[in-house]
Amino acid sequence: MKAPPEQAASASLAALTPFFSAFASATRAGIIEYLMTGEKCVCEISAQLAMSQPLISHHLAVLREAGFVRSRGAGARTYYALDWERFDEQARAFSEAVAGLRAQDAGPSCACS
Repeated sequence: MKAPPEQAASASLAALTPFFSAFASATRAGIIEYLMTGEKCVCEISAQLAMSQPLISHHLAVLREAGFVRSRGAGARTYYALDWERFDEQARAFSEAVAGLRAQDAGPSCACS
């Protein structure tokens, strides 16, 4: 049995929770914004945001778990970059879910007497 359109759209939005969680912190939003300018190591991100490296590493771990940040080791350093494919995919999924919900809008539906 297929879910009603309202439930399908809600499920789509619920599936995007990691995308929104990534931006639920000003620190993570700052990291994402800084990484939009290219690959960086923790020390660069830490200096840019004037925060400790352990704190930045914690937020990078959250972003990695959400699938938005990739890392690569180079000697003793680890470099981080946005996973643009995943980022674009999630942004597009959000836009499509919103468009689908808006298309279902049939106007007022209050059945109260």
